[in-house]
Amino acid sequence: MDISLIGANIVILAKNHNPSIISKEWLSQKRIIVDDFIKFTHTPAFSVVETEFFSLVVDQDRFQLSIKGDFQNKIEDLKQSMLTYVQALPEVPYSAVGFNFLYKIEVKKDVLKEIFRPPDEIFKELFSVNYQLGGIIKFKNAGFLVTINLQPNNNNNEYHEIKADVNFHYSLGDSSETSDVIEKYYQMKETSENILERLFSE
Repeated sequence: MDISLIGANIVILAKNHNPSIISKEWLSQKRIIVDDFIKFTHTPAFSVVETEFFSLVVDQDRFQLSIKGDFQNKIEDLKQSMLTYVQALPEVPYSAVGFNFLYKIEVKKDVLKEIFRPPDEIFKELFSVNYQLGGIIKFKNAGFLVTINLQPNNNNNEYHEIKADVNFHYSLGDSSETSDVIEKYYQMKETSENILERLFSE
């Protein structure tokens, strides 16, 4: 089994973000984005920022910062940029924080069937002999609602690939909690990886 992080982002929901604030100068001055800008769109309704390693999208309801590459080395920058943003705009009424981790997992064939144990003969009759199985798991952990979406990639070899999308959603009782929740980023990343390693251990 091999697990690789291939995507990560942090989302902050709010009742009223202000996209018009998100200019190149403001992002640089506040040190939210320190990389060179490749693409920048700035309107009163939304802003989109692209650098070599990051993508930022903000509208009135949502602020999302995603890593585009070099995932393991940019995790610290992702978390720090989100903390810096929240500290720069403490007056924004933040309502929820979301962490998203996307993993590629190489496992032996049909491992999801072993985990979920479907009625194999019925599934073969309904779908096909070579059907593939995915699944969604939801549970609560440390105040987060966690959703794990497991999706197999088409592969007929002995080993194949599974995409695991792990989402941690935290509804804020008060905006003052926002930074404390973002500080749990590494803990939730470790939680997601521990779960996947145990789930797919051979």
